[in-house]
Amino acid sequence: MLRPGGFTFAFDYDGNVHEGETFMCGHCGGHKHVKPFERPEDIGGLCKCCMKPICPRCVELGDCDPLEKKLDRWEKFGIG
Repeated sequence: MLRPGGFTFAFDYDGNVHEGETFMCGHCGGHKHVKPFERPEDIGGLCKCCMKPICPRCVELGDCDPLEKKLDRWEKFGIG
């Protein structure tokens, strides 16, 4: 993945720091760790409708439901 968009620091019990890049799923908002230059197909997929990287769970659902549209629906109906 050329531009993952996020960065994380994780600390283990011994105090070691583990750093890594992440991306946010364009459909569910979940975050996933990625390796440098990993292809979108290897970490889930790229939605051809909204052109956003998506996680494996959202790839299996098979429909395009971007997070922004979900948030708009939730605001409209007062959910959350």
